[in-house]
Amino acid sequence: MTIAFVLIVASVVVGIATGCFFRIWALVVLSPLIAVVAAIILRAYAFGMMAGVTVIAICLAVSQLAYFATTYLRYARDVSPHDEVDGEPGEVGEQKIRREHK
Repeated sequence: MTIAFVLIVASVVVGIATGCFFRIWALVVLSPLIAVVAAIILRAYAFGMMAGVTVIAICLAVSQLAYFATTYLRYARDVSPHDEVDGEPGEVGEQKIRREHK
């Protein structure tokens, strides 16, 4: 049971690290790697079929949840619904738009 907990915690750490440094497309590469590594480790520790599949599914889910939580916490401050409501430009403006004088 300890190995399952270690795999789940390692998946959370991988999800957080991915959220800090990479875009969502990195999950396409990392999810199969997490599943394969977890399957190899669980097989080495003689986990059964159902227990192994359950642990792998939990590892994938917590990894993706950690990724989304990390990206939300990183970018939540930059997104303001007030920029859309009042019609005024936000702090980040479009620099390549030329002015039209009529």
